[in-house]
Amino acid sequence: MSKKDRLKAQKQKQERLKKQAELDEQKEKKELESGSKESKAVRKMKRQGGIKDEPVYYMILKILMLAGYGYSVFFYGSITIIGILGKYIEPTPPKWVLWMFIGSWIGITVGLFLSFFKRYFSAFVLCEGGMIAYLQGATYMIEKIQLYLRSHTVEPELMDMDKEYMLRYYPVGIIGFISFVLLVITVIRLILIRRRKQQIKDSAPVKSIVEE
Repeated sequence: MSKKDRLKAQKQKQERLKKQAELDEQKEKKELESGSKESKAVRKMKRQGGIKDEPVYYMILKILMLAGYGYSVFFYGSITIIGILGKYIEPTPPKWVLWMFIGSWIGITVGLFLSFFKRYFSAFVLCEGGMIAYLQGATYMIEKIQLYLRSHTVEPELMDMDKEYMLRYYPVGIIGFISFVLLVITVIRLILIRRRKQQIKDSAPVKSIVEE
């Protein structure tokens, strides 16, 4: 191919690209005027996910909450409730301790359920309230055990019984802490997404008055 032919072919290619660019520009302009075209920033934001499309660390945090719930609340909380109701625990704790455990069991269960449905404010209120109630009941139980250990001679394997109960009850704090973290992260993400939407809206092209 001669130099003249190459130049001619290159020129034709440039003309085709220019024509295609003009067509794309006209098409985009019409779509923008009709309001059916999303900006690149909006499309990027949708690909990255809005507040409903949560990052993977949300699920990791929820699984940690579920683990703490299963170990401390569901298992040992249920054992404590059954022990008080069946009078297997001596001396039998007062009724308010029983209601602390029952109320916290229900509250944390519902709160955990709501967190999986992304109702983080309600989940936080229930989980925090449930955690506080649970720890009040647990503190009573542990203090009674410590009092017994100080006033009685027990076998060596029972000398650390209060610490064992701490390890059973105190992991409930994981649930309260993570529910707070989820709420804070969600609020921050909402603020950032709203700011980005506002920036996109402010920078969107405005239809010219002359064109009207």
